[in-house]
Amino acid sequence: MLLHAALFFGALAGATTLVALIPRVIAARIWVGLPLGLVLIGITASIASFESADPTFDNELALIALVTVTVTRLWQRRWSWMGAQLFATACLAAIAYLLFAGQLTFETVRGPIYVLASAVLLLLEIAALSLSASYLFEIIEALARKPARQHQGDPKFLPRVALQVPAYNEPIEVVTETLKSLAAIDYPDLIVQVVDNNTPDESNWKALEKVCQDLGPRFQFMHLENWPGYKAGALNEANRRLPKDVEIVGVVDSDYVVNADWPRAVVDHFADPNVAFVQTPQNYRDWSDDQYLRGLYYSYQYFFEITMPSRAHRNAIIFAGTMGLIRLSVLREIGGWNSDIVTEDAEASLRMLARGHRGVYEPRPFGAGLMPLSFDGLKKQRFRWALGGMQILRLHWKTLLVPGAGEKLTLGQRIHYMLGSVQWFGDPLMACFTILLLATAFATAFHHQLPIRTMTGAILGLPVAFLATGLLRAVWAMRLKTKCTWRDAIAGLQVWFALSWVVTLACVRGLLRFHTAFLRTPKSKEGEATWFQVLRSASIEVLLSVAGFVAAIAMLVRAPSMSTAALSFLLVFQASVYANAPWASASAEGIHLTPLRRAYKRSAQSTGAWPAFGATLLGVPAVAGLIALGVLLIASLATPPAAPEPPTISAPVQHKASPSPTTSPSASPSPSPSASPSPSPSPSPSPS
Repeated sequence: MLLHAALFFGALAGATTLVALIPRVIAARIWVGLPLGLVLIGITASIASFESADPTFDNELALIALVTVTVTRLWQRRWSWMGAQLFATACLAAIAYLLFAGQLTFETVRGPIYVLASAVLLLLEIAALSLSASYLFEIIEALARKPARQHQGDPKFLPRVALQVPAYNEPIEVVTETLKSLAAIDYPDLIVQVVDNNTPDESNWKALEKVCQDLGPRFQFMHLENWPGYKAGALNEANRRLPKDVEIVGVVDSDYVVNADWPRAVVDHFADPNVAFVQTPQNYRDWSDDQYLRGLYYSYQYFFEITMPSRAHRNAIIFAGTMGLIRLSVLREIGGWNSDIVTEDAEASLRMLARGHRGVYEPRPFGAGLMPLSFDGLKKQRFRWALGGMQILRLHWKTLLVPGAGEKLTLGQRIHYMLGSVQWFGDPLMACFTILLLATAFATAFHHQLPIRTMTGAILGLPVAFLATGLLRAVWAMRLKTKCTWRDAIAGLQVWFALSWVVTLACVRGLLRFHTAFLRTPKSKEGEATWFQVLRSASIEVLLSVAGFVAAIAMLVRAPSMSTAALSFLLVFQASVYANAPWASASAEGIHLTPLRRAYKRSAQSTGAWPAFGATLLGVPAVAGLIALGVLLIASLATPPAAPEPPTISAPVQHKASPSPTTSPSASPSPSPSASPSPSPSPSPSPS
């Protein structure tokens, strides 16, 4: 019964996903969505009844689906009917699958090792499908929710504003563009603080000081020598030196070109004394001429087009740093920026919300920066974001989970901030399933069976269906919200996948050790791009992908069956995820370097920051293990196959989330949209 229910709800969820892809159906009014949803439920029940010996049970499943969709629609009244049906049926399919997997896990006990391994597998499946549901919730919020009224301010409210530009060893031609755009801002009472933090080359920061002097009295320059706390520490000192009448501060990265109407266009929100910060989307320039850069751009946009609007409905947005404004009195109230957190901006917004303040998301971009131009720099940036998510989780888990410990946080705020950190785990889950599939392939190739729960038959189609529909929804949502092409949306998904291993390392690193240090040096000099360099930049991912492809072939050759074919498909997908890393590395090396790009490629903004210890902690054993596994798998291909027998194969459910942000995409899946992707994000789309 559970198997039949899982297949029924899986088919209904898949059909709903495909119908939702039709333009404007996902947001259609109830008099369109309700009849269409009923037709889908009826057709699924009719087909299932034709295939089944118990039509009554299929009618009961159809009734369960209808009731669940109705309850979901009543729970989220601003969702469309098709949005509610998409979310409800996907959750029903996941729950039915997990119940069936749990039944298989504990109905036949074959010893303590079997019980322990099977229970761990079930927990991994629960975690993966739960993360998948969280990403789907964000997508439904973005695509199927009736728009809410934007927070209104007082256009006559014009407090004194200070815009801060933190800089470290920035190329003067890059930061000069930023400062000239700030000089052109149309605002009556504005100062610009340029905070040079520990630049070792005196000629560099002296040149920056000269630019500030030439731009006039609006600009204030300070150089901090041997200053602790990195960017957060430098900004805390800058705040201490501000005039007493400054009410609002804003952060602008040193590579941004800012519109002249910012901050006048958004500062009116602070007329509401409860508003602590206003965040606008981070946007980018100089990307449209290159396919890799277009994919990277849209992987970033996923967070600001899908994740942030979803969080805004519950006053749970994050302060993402650049292009955001913050009330100085509230920042001082919480003790300033936390220099122990590498994503100090997102952590500060959690503390502000916990005091009962409000954050406003203004969805219009007011400036554009530059994206990392090397894969090494992108990996360092994503490592820092994921590590920051782990630090926030370690520091504030009681605030988010323990009743009464969250001060004034609402349930919705707790859930969004918890998911913002947890969604990064979509990529470590990906790694766990990859290792398990590799072990399964290895055992199958030598005609052995792992001491773990096994599945055969039609149920093996559900992991494939979960995977396909999850990826389709992430790419579809990215395309709808960003107006990009399908090819660019797929390229964004490839970028999420390319960063999966580095997010995994960041999560493990963040769980093992809280504090960190930064590296701000580029990995290679201009002109050194070789295939060796490309492969070296993604060496672990190359080994994972090669091992996955070889294992899938070995499993099919040694034990051909429908079950091994399904598992081989999943393993090929896992291998393809990691194969995107060398693609991204080679694509980044092939970017045409204009004079601006050549200068920016030397910038700390482009090279990123990576903790000095622990980033390669897992590299040596991973390399050794994968090489040994590859040798054994190749050896299995050379061994004559044994007499054929029906294989029983352990089959983990894998669902790559969009970003992490993450995600995982997260995802992630995330996407990622780990998806997801997100600056100081939750995710993708990490990415999580």
